[in-house]
Amino acid sequence: MPDVLLVEDSKFFASVVMRRFASVKGITVHWADSFAQAREKIENGSCKCFMALLDLNLPDSPRGEVVDWFVQQGIPSIVFTGGFDDKIRDTILSKNVVDYVLKENEDSLDTLVKSVQRIQKNKSIKVLVVDDSLTARGLVSKMLSIHQYQVLSAEGGGEALKMLDEHPDIKLVVTDYNMPDMDGFQLVKTIRKTHTKEDLAIIGMSAQGNNILSARFIKAGANDFINKPFLTEEFYCRVAQNVELIEYIELIRSMSYTDPLTGLANRRRFFEVAPEMFNDCVSKGEPLAIAMADIDHFKRVNDTFGHSAGDEVIKRVAEELKARFGADGLVCRFGGEEFCVLLPGKRASEAAGLFEIFRATMENAIVVYEHSKIKCTISVGVCTGPVESLDYMVTMSDDMLYDAKNSGRNQVVQTETAPYDS
Repeated sequence: MPDVLLVEDSKFFASVVMRRFASVKGITVHWADSFAQAREKIENGSCKCFMALLDLNLPDSPRGEVVDWFVQQGIPSIVFTGGFDDKIRDTILSKNVVDYVLKENEDSLDTLVKSVQRIQKNKSIKVLVVDDSLTARGLVSKMLSIHQYQVLSAEGGGEALKMLDEHPDIKLVVTDYNMPDMDGFQLVKTIRKTHTKEDLAIIGMSAQGNNILSARFIKAGANDFINKPFLTEEFYCRVAQNVELIEYIELIRSMSYTDPLTGLANRRRFFEVAPEMFNDCVSKGEPLAIAMADIDHFKRVNDTFGHSAGDEVIKRVAEELKARFGADGLVCRFGGEEFCVLLPGKRASEAAGLFEIFRATMENAIVVYEHSKIKCTISVGVCTGPVESLDYMVTMSDDMLYDAKNSGRNQVVQTETAPYDS
């Protein structure tokens, strides 16, 4: 679990901070009440922190020596300060810290928690900086690195487009306007031909900034614009807001594609992904199997043990399906107690054997819920091909499932003939 080291000589304030983090999943906070104790924890390895929360003024660090030391160790740091003015702000930011937080109220603690969570996420986020000025490019890259982003850089539009091809997981592009080979407007327009605002955020920048330039960047397809020179806080806030917007869209998209109970893809996701998999098998002349699986007498489970127990049975079946078929195929929950599996590269005889093993495993499995031990069986219908169309294969596998149910359940029924069989 990721560790955060809190260095604070006030026992009361330290307890308030630790209490606030106690409700945050995935982060453990350790406390040191002095610079010396904090340094000892890092050097002896008792605290392997990915971030530090530092009081600016400690008895053994009256001039912020603790901040300098942690930054030198390459540990991202947020500074606490009781007083605040322009001089203190400039002093703190000159030390290349992630942020500063005032010791004011509960809102300050919420800001602190959000900052820590943001830095934790940033380690997996790629940002591309585009600027023909080595100095400007280096400055922006350094600021992003302080916030732990994975930073890539390009000195012009052509190189930037190449970087985007090589790193399709880039989430943010920060680009200057005035560049020799391709100006910022042209770069944004070109990027938007292949990357939507929902998948990639773009922030335009310029020292020649004005309202018209800002409007032109936005109309070209940028998400945001910043005038140079900019305040450090403004830059970080705009970057974070644009990255978070992409994350929110990804979360909504994931929720719309994912079954919340099992974590499997849902029916909607199946019919978005499966056609491409089907067409790929057709074009390559490779076999394909589609199976519909259903939990037998599931209503009896709910009526006997309750719906929560029924949920546990569904999750157990989903886990088995994902473990057996998830690496090579597409496993979906179609709804209720029904699942669909698409397996490319599986001939009829091989597919039948794999689903028979799955059926037998579930027949012998026991789902423990509270004080109850629940057994269940599975009926499976399989269609192998490719045959005619994806919809036809889904319908045929469903018909085979119906036959399995009518023939006594707890069995695998497969279409008798299929191309590409051996």
